[in-house]
Amino acid sequence: MSIIYSLQCRYATKKFDPNKKVSDADIATLKEAVRLTPSSYGFQLYKVLIITDQKIKDKLYKKSYYQSQIRDCSHLFVFCSYKTANSKHIDEFIHLMEQGRQQDDERGYMDKLKSKAKIIVYGTVAKADIGQRDKTEALHWMQKQCYLAISQLMVTCADMRIDSCPFEGFKSEAYDDILELEGTNLTSTVLLPVGYRAADDHHQFRTKVRKPLDKLFEEK
Repeated sequence: MSIIYSLQCRYATKKFDPNKKVSDADIATLKEAVRLTPSSYGFQLYKVLIITDQKIKDKLYKKSYYQSQIRDCSHLFVFCSYKTANSKHIDEFIHLMEQGRQQDDERGYMDKLKSKAKIIVYGTVAKADIGQRDKTEALHWMQKQCYLAISQLMVTCADMRIDSCPFEGFKSEAYDDILELEGTNLTSTVLLPVGYRAADDHHQFRTKVRKPLDKLFEEK
């Protein structure tokens, strides 16, 4: 089936069937889809918590304005952005880049010395760019990366016929407390409960409403 058909079928699920669970194999695919999501500089300055413990979901449900998707979903993906970016985050990614480029060198794709020099310059430029942002701007920038990842996760879910519903309606500070994020430099940013729609979720039968193409796009 085409990706467009999959997107036409997806909707923001309002009621999950609590008895239907996403398989471990499918969750592994969803995790890999998130891992492969592009991000600014490639740094992936976030962490994703996957909540399946019903006691924890019940607590989070109360801090999500009692919206049942949090309580009844199969798995709850909690995207947490870092509060501050530091040199350690960048150095960790640069190390991964060096490992990847070493493999490229071994296959003859790149000159080793030129590759090493480019990586050093890349890291230096990135540190300078991130370092000049104030705390609020840096946080907003890192939170945007979570939205790139959740978008890819939603599309992957749609393609696999797994239902989902993006969430911003929750109390972030309460989530951080319940999920014991104090001292981790992380804060909950956006949520995606996933699972399978309940048969009586009437929203699944509604016509999808979107802007027409000529109102959404303009060519110049």
